[in-house]
Amino acid sequence: MRGSPLLRALLAFLAILALGWPLHRLTSASDAPREQPKPAATEAKEIELALTFTLVPKSVKVLHLGREVWSESAPAAELKHTLKLAYPAEGVDLQFQIEWPADAPLAAMRATLTDPAGDVHEKSVWGQGTTDEAVTFP
Repeated sequence: MRGSPLLRALLAFLAILALGWPLHRLTSASDAPREQPKPAATEAKEIELALTFTLVPKSVKVLHLGREVWSESAPAAELKHTLKLAYPAEGVDLQFQIEWPADAPLAAMRATLTDPAGDVHEKSVWGQGTTDEAVTFP
C-alpha cells in the first residue's frame, strides 16, 4: 500500500473546494438586475395591398391594430392601395370587414400583400352577409 489514505482524502477535498468557487459564481444570481433587450422600433413602411373579389361587395374596410387604414364604400371587383404601416419581421395582422350583397351566395376575397422586401403573400377570406376576419401576413 503506497501513500496515506488520509493524505489522498485531503487532496480530493482540496480539489473539490477549488472547483467550488467557480461553480458558485456561475450558478448564483447576481445582485444587479440583468438588462432586458428592447424590441427594435419598427418604422412605417409602404405596403401594397390588392383585393380581388368573386362577387363585388357593398363595402370593404381594412383595419390594422383596431384602426381603420383603408375603406371603400362602393368597391370594384379589383382594388389596389398602398398602405403605410409598421411591418415587423414577424409580419402584420390585417382585419377585413366586408359587407356582401343581401341574398348573395358564398363569396370570396383574395388579398395580395407585397411586403417591403418585395415578397408577395396571398390570403383568402370567404363569407356571406357581413364578414369580419383577421388575417396574418408573414
